[in-house]
Amino acid sequence: MSPPMRALAALLLALACALPWQAQAQAHDLREPAGQTLTVWPNIPVIRAADLADYEADRKAFADLHADKADPAKITAALQAVDSLQAHHESRAVAELGRSLNAQLIGELDQLARQANLRTPRLRFDFADISPEQLQRPSAQDNLKARAARLALAGYITYTRLEGALVQATATLVRLKSGASQSFTVTAPAPMLAQALARALFDYFEGTRFAPPRNPQPGLQWLTAAPGHTDQLVSRETAVRWCQSQGADLPTAEELQMAEAAGFHGGGVALRPAGVYHVQSGLYDTAAALTGGGALRANYLASVPNGSYYCVRAMAAAVARTPRAPRN
Repeated sequence: MSPPMRALAALLLALACALPWQAQAQAHDLREPAGQTLTVWPNIPVIRAADLADYEADRKAFADLHADKADPAKITAALQAVDSLQAHHESRAVAELGRSLNAQLIGELDQLARQANLRTPRLRFDFADISPEQLQRPSAQDNLKARAARLALAGYITYTRLEGALVQATATLVRLKSGASQSFTVTAPAPMLAQALARALFDYFEGTRFAPPRNPQPGLQWLTAAPGHTDQLVSRETAVRWCQSQGADLPTAEELQMAEAAGFHGGGVALRPAGVYHVQSGLYDTAAALTGGGALRANYLASVPNGSYYCVRAMAAAVARTPRAPRN
């Protein structure tokens, strides 16, 4: 196990013994309680993950070994390529990233707090009784237990090199009392990696916390098109028949527009950027809506497959809708 992994394992093991972790960790809003400063363990292990950029080259080296097995000269060359893989990876690794990224990340967070004129940033890194040399070394378990009571979060970073100087990194923060976690992934050139990660963390903890939107049409249930109509254009008559078989109807243009505004994760629907949808008064054209033109147009051919559709059904507590007959 690598030193960063040993450091992380030691940290989590000690804190697991010192704090009442719940049985199952899960995603959680780590910003709770609002306004409270959160003390973070300053040792942030940086762990190198799979190297995606070199994966194809590695496969080619082994493929050459199999493909050229009848040619002694090519076998030798292929074996030399295989033997050089480990040295190649070691030479291309961002060897000092772990030592610098930890300190740079904390420095970037401090700079963002100064720029925003924050007197008490939400994240506070606890450097009490710890030297810079200890930041990349596992701490004694007794020391961790003694400090656990004042810690709220611990974190680690995994990274992989992409094309050129690009690095993709994921910072994961863990709430020590519950095991709940949040992860933040960024892609940036290696010198800008700490800045990108700091911005993601800063925006999460310090950004405005917007109230979640309410479903603008709580009295409606949205239904998808019939299974056999998925990704197909159908006629208005066909769409109406299916909706009526479900105790539903086509939406009005206003209902469809509001549902699109609410979004797929806010109680609404997701419409294709260049889609045409059947509605009560004709066809709703999303491409025309994006260009600023009128999204609604008449449908003079009710029997021609010329649109997609959703159905809407009134909830029991809502005012009943009266299905319209297909237009000719």
